[in-house]
Amino acid sequence: MNKNNPNIENNLYKISKIVHDAHDLNKLFKNLHDIIFDLVGVKNFYIALLNKDLDLLTYPYYHDIKDHPPKEKFSEGKGLTHYTIKKGEGMIFNKEDYQSLADKNLIELIGSPPYCWMGVPLKDYNNSIIGLIAIQSYREDIIFDKNDLRMMSFVSEQLTLGIERFQHIQELKHMTYYDPIMELPNKSSLFKEGIKIIDGDLTACAFVDLDDFMLINDTHGNEIANNLLQNISYKLSKLVDKNTKVFYWGADKFTITLSNCKNIDEIKNQIKKIKDVICKPIKINGESFSVTSSIGVSISPLHGNNINDLCRDADIAMHQAKEKGKNKIQIFKEYMKDVIISNYGIEQSLKHAVNEEQWEIYYQPQIHSETNDVIGFEALIRWKHPEKGLIMPSKFIPTAEMNNHIFEIGEYVMKKVCRQTQIWNKNRKNKMIASINISAKEFQRKHLIDLLDQTLEDSGISTDELNIEITENTFLDKNIDQIKKIKDRGIKISIDDFGTGYSSLSYLYEYPIDTIKIDKSFVRDIEKDNQKKILSNSIINLAHNLDLKIVTEGVETKEELNFFRSKDCSIFQGYFFSKPLSKEEFEKFIGF
Repeated sequence: MNKNNPNIENNLYKISKIVHDAHDLNKLFKNLHDIIFDLVGVKNFYIALLNKDLDLLTYPYYHDIKDHPPKEKFSEGKGLTHYTIKKGEGMIFNKEDYQSLADKNLIELIGSPPYCWMGVPLKDYNNSIIGLIAIQSYREDIIFDKNDLRMMSFVSEQLTLGIERFQHIQELKHMTYYDPIMELPNKSSLFKEGIKIIDGDLTACAFVDLDDFMLINDTHGNEIANNLLQNISYKLSKLVDKNTKVFYWGADKFTITLSNCKNIDEIKNQIKKIKDVICKPIKINGESFSVTSSIGVSISPLHGNNINDLCRDADIAMHQAKEKGKNKIQIFKEYMKDVIISNYGIEQSLKHAVNEEQWEIYYQPQIHSETNDVIGFEALIRWKHPEKGLIMPSKFIPTAEMNNHIFEIGEYVMKKVCRQTQIWNKNRKNKMIASINISAKEFQRKHLIDLLDQTLEDSGISTDELNIEITENTFLDKNIDQIKKIKDRGIKISIDDFGTGYSSLSYLYEYPIDTIKIDKSFVRDIEKDNQKKILSNSIINLAHNLDLKIVTEGVETKEELNFFRSKDCSIFQGYFFSKPLSKEEFEKFIGF
């Protein structure tokens, strides 16, 4: 450095100013390079940044007339940069020093040997080394000295301040646009990207909602649920490429965009792959979890040309997938907007119904055909709407499940029916069995057993007067411990609508089931349908071989009754005997 250079103080002031005012790191590096060239007359200048966690040394700025930046892990590097960083202090090496270090095997000769090299580590406020700034000369007439080293130390301190400020800004941006737990861009990032995402012939926006994820949180705790969510986020992040972007929406929801799609079939195939990735089992603490998802899809330009419209329509389609039984994919259609508006009305009214208990229980008798005795009943809920009258459960239960009102409704039914059963059975010689439906979502509830115990105690009925009906879908969630706890209390368990779900025969051996209810779809017009006869015979023989009781539901004609009676079935439920009855009608039916 020219000690008599009148611009030295001015240039050092410039360095402080550009570091303080800089808004772009690349411009900052270039401006520093220009000032250092003015001070020492050397064009060969580079900045190296160290990431100890990744064991990486990167070169965000590298200008050299002879060489290119090396590419290796920091721990494997043996150049002057690595040597100086490990020493932790600024150093100057001439050509002889360079050769001497190589002869002692302290460094390796990499690239073109300089006549003089000078490097100073970049140290943060904790005095931890985050990189290095270096210049090198290939000319004999330019040799660095201690004054140069002091100048470079000043530059190093200023540059470190600049880098830390930029890192802080990047951290704030990261916090704004990324979720730190899921390690994915968030919905703010999605809306910021906006028009950039919509590219090519077709762009798809998929709104992904994990089915019944809240129940995992309730039954296994927040730590397991978060761990599972992080695993799913990681699997989805592996799908990211030039045309596929994954965003964490919040809670148990993700948004995935697919750009440059050629046709609808390509979109469907890619969405199915996403769905398959999500449902692959994940092991946490030795326990396996399988999570399904409901996915709604909107497509540009078919459904809009901006990300706001696409997200809205994909969300609407996702709710349709939920209503159709979950674990499904739905592509948006215009009519779905009307459905959502209607469902919103139901949702708002449902809140009032729960608070005001606008429910009425109906009771459908179960008859022993040999004696014609009423041996029990199935409790069926109706919504007694103040304006629309009685609303059937198929109209409101899906919405109740989505918004978790199903828990309050289920608790109401359980308590009401058990109290009523105690009143009817109090003076009966042959006690009736009350059958109550519990959905798969309710069945996974952490406090279900406590609710059953408390309800039995409060109502005063015995456990053998209660039968819990569950669908085959419940078995998909592998609730064997929950079922065994119920069975251990002496409560009976029935599989409702047997043959219409997904259960394999192994569940009948694995679970302590008492009764199979043959679904009405197998019963209707069976005398005219040979395939139904074959299927029904198989179910009946299976139940008899496993010593399970059979309830045939949906019986409406004498012919249907006679067929199943000929197969040694004796318990029936259906309109042939009675429709579902109000409390007053049922009391007349049983002669109470």
